[in-house]
Amino acid sequence: MTLLLLILFITTEPAPVAQTCLTYEPDTVSVRGTIKRRTFPGPPNYESVAKGDQPEVMWVLRLARPVCVSASGDRNEEKDVSNVQLVFPGAENDYRRYRSFVNKRVTVKGTLFHAQTGHHYTRVLLTVTDIRN
Repeated sequence: MTLLLLILFITTEPAPVAQTCLTYEPDTVSVRGTIKRRTFPGPPNYESVAKGDQPEVMWVLRLARPVCVSASGDRNEEKDVSNVQLVFPGAENDYRRYRSFVNKRVTVKGTLFHAQTGHHYTRVLLTVTDIRN
């Protein structure tokens, strides 16, 4: 009997860890991860920089743990979100202000919204209000 229990204990997979579900704007969220600069293909075809599309450099937060975002209104639920494109309301000034955080693990505060245009390269984006170590 003890051997059977030991075998069951060893072969049983651990229960999956539940994802933290966040909410879309207007709610404010805080997420932790590492900021990376990523180059994506932009206009005219949004397919390949090598084939002539304009490069668009964006900052993406690679989350420490995947999250889900609850559906709201016409916005879809998203599961297993591990990358979030960062959007800065002050554009160039904010990029300069926060550039020392690139490639570092940080906490980013802001509001989430769902991808809407060809310039949105992750399923969920975050309008940044603050970044801290």
